[in-house]
Amino acid sequence: MRRYHQPAEVEVDEDSQPVRFTAWGRTYAVAEEVGSYWEELLPWWTTENLGKELEKLTVRHFLVRANGPQRSAVVELVQRAGTWFVEGVED
Repeated sequence: MRRYHQPAEVEVDEDSQPVRFTAWGRTYAVAEEVGSYWEELLPWWTTENLGKELEKLTVRHFLVRANGPQRSAVVELVQRAGTWFVEGVED
């Protein structure tokens, strides 16, 4: 999997699952969830994270198959403090 940290605009369904995202100026449709959704917690004990709310320290990971204008790929989408990123792409 190639690693990125590309900002993305993500559209989610009523269950907060990604259904479409835009990155690199292109829009991709989420065809299916490939792996289980998981969460991690940023280290709350570090100086930069002290006093932050739990929601701001929670990182959500979604592994999905996305169909784009030219091809499909497995994409890791990450939501961190309300901001979305494409973290990895495997095609």
